[in-house]
Amino acid sequence: MGITSQQRDTFYAAAVAGLRALDARERSPRRFGVDADTRWASFKGNLTDSDRLDLLLRDATSSWGAAFSPAEVFDLFGLAPDEPFGPDWPSLGNAAARRAFAQPPEPASPAAIAALLGVTTSLPRVPSLTSSTRVIVAGGAAMVAVANAFAHTPGLSWSDQVLAVATTPAHRQLAGLLAISIGADARTRLIRPADDQRATLKAAGFAQVDVAIVSADAEPACAAFAHRAAGVA
Repeated sequence: MGITSQQRDTFYAAAVAGLRALDARERSPRRFGVDADTRWASFKGNLTDSDRLDLLLRDATSSWGAAFSPAEVFDLFGLAPDEPFGPDWPSLGNAAARRAFAQPPEPASPAAIAALLGVTTSLPRVPSLTSSTRVIVAGGAAMVAVANAFAHTPGLSWSDQVLAVATTPAHRQLAGLLAISIGADARTRLIRPADDQRATLKAAGFAQVDVAIVSADAEPACAAFAHRAAGVA
């Protein structure tokens, strides 16, 4: 697909917020700050700040998938499963990357991440959830609403209980970043809608789905898949 400069810039802005959120979770932050700058200066050689940012994203992709992977966000074809960029990816310019490293941290709440990606639809209601509830989510606003519920309900596991279905780049990256935003232990389970519903769910590790939460901004195919998965006509 053709990627516009606005889509690229939005992807990087959200990804940088996610990287900073990862740093905030760690006892010894290693991506931003004076110590990180010093390490980079001793290592970089001829590499640029643009290279530095892409290296950080490449490293984070191995654990967090679509939060930092253009291949998963934009559905880039013909790449190895562990390759997040590919030869045609339009990396952020060096000056813009330098500004990204210099800017102060921004909030990484679900709502703040959503705003960076242009998701502003009103949030749907989330029913009461337990540790055994398996949830399929479609739509950016629905993802934010469910993330808020998981962040404030003890005993729930986002990475085990939530399956996001999305096709648009903003919703796919949002799904990936929400795991980091709420402190999940592992990446978001993320799929695209497919004709073989049973096989798609099984491949994602979901033998069953108990509830579908769908917001008005969901892609029609994703909304339909989510409703079918939960047995909603």
